[in-house]
Amino acid sequence: MKKSILILEDDSATRFLLTHYLSTEYDLSIYENGLEGLAWLEKGNNADLIITDLEMPKMDGFQFIARARNDDRFCDIPILITSSLDEAQARKKIKCDCPYFQKSVELSSLKSFVSRMLNEV
Repeated sequence: MKKSILILEDDSATRFLLTHYLSTEYDLSIYENGLEGLAWLEKGNNADLIITDLEMPKMDGFQFIARARNDDRFCDIPILITSSLDEAQARKKIKCDCPYFQKSVELSSLKSFVSRMLNEV
């Protein structure tokens, strides 16, 4: 059975690329913002990994991570961040030690990292 990844990304080109690189090996649930992703989780769905952007409409990645980390149902799901924001600046606002990939991320490196993360779960 494939492991599942929840992807939160508002940029359609990035969503397309992530889907292209990851969909053959993983079941993907893809949403355009943190609010939609949180609603998906709250409906009882589960993910083995969450990949989130930080800058999104409605609920950004900062808010999503804070909510997910403060909810006993989701706090143990690993989160990987992909963002165009400067990592040092973003880390000042993030309340977790999540792996961080600066956009534009080398997708083969991201795929290898995801594989390693999910093999540890």
